[in-house]
Amino acid sequence: MGYRKQVINKNFNNTNVNNHYSEDFKTFYKSNIEFIARIIIESLGSISSNQHNNITFSNVNKLETQCKLSNGLILLASHYGNWELACSMLPKHTNLPVYGVYKPLKNKAADQLMLDKRSKHGLHLIPMKKIGRTILENRNNNISAIYILIADQNPNSKNSIIWSQFLGVKTAFFNGPMKLYQKYKFNVSYMEVEVGDKLFEYKININTDIYLGENGEHLVSSYSQVLESQIIEAPQYWLWSHKRWKRTF
Repeated sequence: MGYRKQVINKNFNNTNVNNHYSEDFKTFYKSNIEFIARIIIESLGSISSNQHNNITFSNVNKLETQCKLSNGLILLASHYGNWELACSMLPKHTNLPVYGVYKPLKNKAADQLMLDKRSKHGLHLIPMKKIGRTILENRNNNISAIYILIADQNPNSKNSIIWSQFLGVKTAFFNGPMKLYQKYKFNVSYMEVEVGDKLFEYKININTDIYLGENGEHLVSSYSQVLESQIIEAPQYWLWSHKRWKRTF
């Protein structure tokens, strides 16, 4: 059958992506699986000094300015491109502390291995339940920090849902970024990942044009629209293998 082929097929055919994608599902599935394999290779392998140079960041200065203006910044990311590599490499390009919010694994040994791998270049990983405490500690010490949230996963709890149109489907998003904005009034940016042809070749652009509305009510819809534009342009680089719309279809 192929890896998660039924899930990918269901996701692909129930969204509007196939209206923009000229190839058939068989071709799309092959390219998506090949990219998943590339992510695995990059995650397990070691990156050389030359390959470091193939991972470039743009608009970091603007990101730093926005972070200092609001004494902290929410940097939204997604499961597009090699998101883990992009998040883990950002600290090499800024002097500001960078925190990645994550969900700990149940297996403690696997969790520690993951922490060691992702924090190798200076990324501080914190469980979601500790982000409030971390923000308060940094604010009390007048530390402006960047907090990365991967915001395109399906929410675990019905109480944490906000709905938005995404790829032609009414989609449940996690309301955590909006709640953090409403509480701390941080500036918000988005990490756009462009995939290159070679292993470890990525261009990461920091998009600071996220429309929030008066009190963050448009944050999620703005985020979903930016991500949707990326996916429609090159859908094979998004993680289609997770059950993103299990609350919808």
